[in-house]
Amino acid sequence: MSGEETTTSDPIERVWYHGECHCGGVRFSAAASRNLTISLCNCGICYKSGHQELMVPEERFKLHQGQQYLKPYRFGNCIADHTFCAVCGIMPFYRPRSHPTGYFSVNARCLDLSPAKNIEYVEFDGQNWEESIAAGQHVLTE
Repeated sequence: MSGEETTTSDPIERVWYHGECHCGGVRFSAAASRNLTISLCNCGICYKSGHQELMVPEERFKLHQGQQYLKPYRFGNCIADHTFCAVCGIMPFYRPRSHPTGYFSVNARCLDLSPAKNIEYVEFDGQNWEESIAAGQHVLTE
């Protein structure tokens, strides 16, 4: 699937990026700018799972299929709601600790990024999460 343009009064042109887990059981889309900023977090779960964050507001996220395959995983303070495909083990998206309501942290590795014109990768020090958030280092996607 290619990215279809969104129709809003927002001045930023956004397109729908389509994604899926490894087995294809979970399929979803996220609307974002053609100029993407993707966060590379070094916290334990993001680093070990290879999650590359594209943070989008809930209204710019659509789950098309696979809710029945998504299994929750919470740890630490149990605020973040990590979701994994029970079939293939991939974490295609989750509700992050920084924004536990209203946003999804989408795994950019699960998306077809071909509609993007520019992709910038930024580091986020998730091993020192509180300090990084307080310093304003967390990036939301346009």
